[in-house]
Amino acid sequence: MGDLRGRRALVTGGGTGIGFGCAERLVAAGAAVTIAGRRQDVLDDAAGRLGGDITTVACDVTDEEQVEHAVTVAAAGKNLDVLVANAGSGFPGAVSELGPEAWEFCFRLNVVGTALCTKHASAVMREHGGGSIVAISSTSGTKVQPWLAPYVVSKAALDMFVRCAAIELSPHAIRVNSVQPGYVATETMEAAASDELHGTLVRATPLPREGTPADIGNAVVFLATDEGSWITGQDFGVDGGLNIPVMPSMAAIAERLYGADTVREVGLPDFTALNVEGDRP
Repeated sequence: MGDLRGRRALVTGGGTGIGFGCAERLVAAGAAVTIAGRRQDVLDDAAGRLGGDITTVACDVTDEEQVEHAVTVAAAGKNLDVLVANAGSGFPGAVSELGPEAWEFCFRLNVVGTALCTKHASAVMREHGGGSIVAISSTSGTKVQPWLAPYVVSKAALDMFVRCAAIELSPHAIRVNSVQPGYVATETMEAAASDELHGTLVRATPLPREGTPADIGNAVVFLATDEGSWITGQDFGVDGGLNIPVMPSMAAIAERLYGADTVREVGLPDFTALNVEGDRP
């Protein structure tokens, strides 16, 4: 684990799920961590479980005044070395049915919220020699995911924002990257996903297990430490290989050349065959 002793970090959406996992790993690396979120009771509970040097601040990342206040609290008159822009959410529905509120919700939270956090965190970092900003994006932003278009489109936009910010902030030694989680068993996902969907998501992952918030936190810590000091503008898939583009298997052709027994013995996976049963609608 990298060394973040003496450094200060702000994690938005830090009271639960991936944000909590990021805060936990940052604390383990020695950072003084401020967790931000909309509900103070959730933050207080998280702070009690995290231990270490923890500060809490109530913050809606879509409200610029609240973002500016949260950054001030986290910097505490010193530098803010690390920003983890994690706060985000989705809005399920079909493209043909969704109204503007779904698109506005996702873009305001996932893109505008991250942009506001980056604006105010980078203002502090410029005055203290630089820092590291890590946005939590999603593997969903690299693929089409039916019933979740506003979310996946906003996450794709977030990754482009990361590249823009990386270029603009590079003269100030501020690095900006994103981490794209795959299927992580957070409280929200466990409440929303059926056992069937859970199984499908795990089977679709080449390294077949669900991710944990700590998996994401470990990547965030790497990008925040000196070990990641020459990395900026990059999108890191931490997803067990879920973001790898996969074409349909050519097993049928291989059987003609090598025989069905050999193809079965080699046993190459065919992820495109998941849930393809019967005729298409």
